[in-house]
Amino acid sequence: FNIFNVIPNIDSNITLGMLFVTGLLTSIHCISMCGAINLMAIIDSNNKNYKRPIFYNLGRVISYTIIGGIVGLIGSIFTLNNIANGIIIIIASLLMLFMALNMLGVISFRIPLTSRLKIKSKSRDSFIIGLLNGLMPCGPLQAMQIFALSTGSFIKGATSMFLFSLGTVPLMLFTAVFYNLFRGKRKIIINKIASVLILILSIIMMNRAFLTLDLDLTKNINESSKYLNSKIIKDYQVIEFDLDYNNYRDIILQKDIKARIIINVDSEHLTGCNEEVVFNDFNIRKKLNVGKNIIEFTPHETGLFTYTCSMRMIKNNIRVIDGKNSFKNICIDDSC
Repeated sequence: FNIFNVIPNIDSNITLGMLFVTGLLTSIHCISMCGAINLMAIIDSNNKNYKRPIFYNLGRVISYTIIGGIVGLIGSIFTLNNIANGIIIIIASLLMLFMALNMLGVISFRIPLTSRLKIKSKSRDSFIIGLLNGLMPCGPLQAMQIFALSTGSFIKGATSMFLFSLGTVPLMLFTAVFYNLFRGKRKIIINKIASVLILILSIIMMNRAFLTLDLDLTKNINESSKYLNSKIIKDYQVIEFDLDYNNYRDIILQKDIKARIIINVDSEHLTGCNEEVVFNDFNIRKKLNVGKNIIEFTPHETGLFTYTCSMRMIKNNIRVIDGKNSFKNICIDDSC
């Protein structure tokens, strides 16, 4: 389900009310992308604990609002370089990992900084997680930061981000309320399932962090996947494919020949996650639009490189070779 097709365009003409609606619709994306962080923040061993989700969402709203105000005031986008992004994601994934192990009884762990805050009980942990959530690299969130930039005002920037974040709260709170409906043995089972889910997603997020830092630990796992081979047209090696929801394509390129990658995009498959493609090794970021999107560069070194979406949730390979005979075991096109 492509939720981004029903989210209004975030531009200078959008009203304050529509910013709230945008947040409301985007919250579905929040659940899918940051659902494990949400679970980590709200889960407690007590039968019912509504303070944790309240403080978690309070932290998010405060963080989003402050960032929006800063962006509007200084007139520049609040973005982080790849190293800073990678470190933030690593911290988030480690917190998720430790939380999962703690819930499973393997270790005992708490966030030490929260003991200095004047917020009662374990709710302060949730508040800190909510504050940090505002720094997570996220496509819709960065789009809102760009809008806050366009306001050129601390008040307007903070107001726009406040309304957007407020729109994301109802669904996040509903998730917490739904979880708290379980009691006794059922809640214990849900706790264990959530623990395993957080553990798995923490590993996935850790891999996303390594990709952000240009460290691909899975390069040699998918050697049997199908690669698209280029066709020489004039002075270019050309590869053309259609954009999918959650995948680009693995491709083979020849060394020292200008490459032209053509990505055909239709509106049904363009989402907030795949709309920007990043070729870090070739210093290329390309915003995809409906229609033909052309990316050109010349690979000068052989090897296996990766390209991803801006959020590092989608990852595909580029294998640069010096002669096709070097890769007889790789499946090219659909001929094998």
